[in-house]
Formats: sequence, C-alpha cells, structure tokens
Amino acid sequence: MIRIETYIPQNLTHLVKNCWYLEVPAHLPQPYLEDILPDGHHEIIFHLYPHTGKRKFSDTEWIEEPTAFIAGQTLTCYTLQLMPGARLYGIRFYPHTLSAFLKMPVPDPPSGITPLSDILPAGSFMDCITEHPQTTFSHFEKLLTGMITRLEQPSSTYDYVHAAVREIMRHKGNVSVDQLLHRTGVSGKYLDALFKKQVGLTPKAVSNIIRFNHFVAWQKAHPNENYTAGSYETGYYDQSHLIRTFRQYTQQSPKAYFNSDTWINNVFVNI
Repeated sequence: MIRIETYIPQNLTHLVKNCWYLEVPAHLPQPYLEDILPDGHHEIIFHLYPHTGKRKFSDTEWIEEPTAFIAGQTLTCYTLQLMPGARLYGIRFYPHTLSAFLKMPVPDPPSGITPLSDILPAGSFMDCITEHPQTTFSHFEKLLTGMITRLEQPSSTYDYVHAAVREIMRHKGNVSVDQLLHRTGVSGKYLDALFKKQVGLTPKAVSNIIRFNHFVAWQKAHPNENYTAGSYETGYYDQSHLIRTFRQYTQQSPKAYFNSDTWINNVFVNI
C-alpha cells in the first residue's frame, strides 16, 4: 500500500544511514494511520506540498508536523496520520551522527519535533527536492558531503559515543552498559552525559530501543514462531520481560501490534 524507496549514500555510510522517499496512494478513502515505533535514530523529514502530517501520542492532542523538521528521540510510539497523496522525503542518521552536522547538542523536545529552520537553513535542503526520488537522493548526498567538508575534525568525545553506538548496533542492542564502558574506557556518568548531548538518550535507553526493534524485525521475519522463541533469540530474559517492554514502547500487546498493518515500521525496523 505505502510506497517507500531507500538509498544509501556511498560516501557517507559512516554518518548517514539512508535517504528515503514515502508516498501514500492518492486513492485511499481516508487518511493513513500507523503507530510509529521509537527506533533510536534521528531524521530530517520533508513533507511535499500541499500535505503535511500529524502525530499523536496517547496523552496528547494531534500535533501538526512542519514542512521540514528534525525528528528526534521518542520513548513510546505515536500515531502518524498522512493524507491520501502525501509524499515525504527523509534523511536517516545514526543515533549519534546528526549532532556532528548540527555542531551542537541534538534538540530534545517532548514531541520529537524541531522545525529545521530553527537549527539549519531549510532552503538548501528544499532546493534538493525533485519529483524523482533517485535524483533527490543524489542532491541530498551532494549537499551533505559539502557540509561534511566544512566540519571540524571529530573530538575525542564524539569518538567515545561513536565506539559505544557501534557496539550497540553490532550486538543489536543486546549489550550491557559495563561492556560499553569497557569498550570506551570512560565512566558511566561521563558516557551518559555525552550520549544525552549527541544522542538525546542514555546508552541503556538506546540499547533497549535497538533490541526492541530487533525483536520486531525478527518476529516479522518469522511469523510462525512464538514470542518465547523470539524473546530468547533477541536477548530477553523470558516472554513476560518481552511483553512488559513491548507495552512500554507500543502501549499494546505483541498480538495486537502484529495483527495490525505496519507498512512504514516494516521497512524501518530493518534499516
């Protein structure tokens, strides 16, 4: 139903996870709704005229997304509403790499939404957008490459977070904080402070979210396996531990989630 194209900028694989294009069919009789999972990554997202999107957390009213915005960290799912015919572009960063482009701590509003124009000139990004996804991806890559050449060399603090995030991603979230401290050689309090600035979450929170997404991806790939098998495969103590975590992030049971349509999450839990 939902069309999604992705592209990996080959010269920026250490900083940019992928670029993407999403299109909602124009013939849908009503807006498209999907509960979007927290995934630990930052994105810059662009809505194409005349549509924007809306999001709603369980305890909030609908929040309209700006035309161009930074999508920050969230600790629970939110419902995304997109109108028929909506088209979006996005640039997906690793949990810690957007801060390198911003040259400042990542924004951390409760809604996870920061208008791009509050932080960076939005016009240069909007000028990259065309009717053709692959052309737009190429323009994004060229713009981001130019931005990188003007950045200062990463500091040792960036290297600490980079090493820890690599370890988290390599183990698909199934890694202890002690392992991260051993890998980086810094104290837990110091690593927490660095993560809050560059990622917006603590190392433990990032690990938990990445592991949760790994479970969702594994279960989608093995629909005939029960949740007990999935919990052990992805590092949960038992099924009850998994279900508590699932409700924390989704406000629903695994059965309810996996019985719903999740076109967007199906793509992004795997990249």
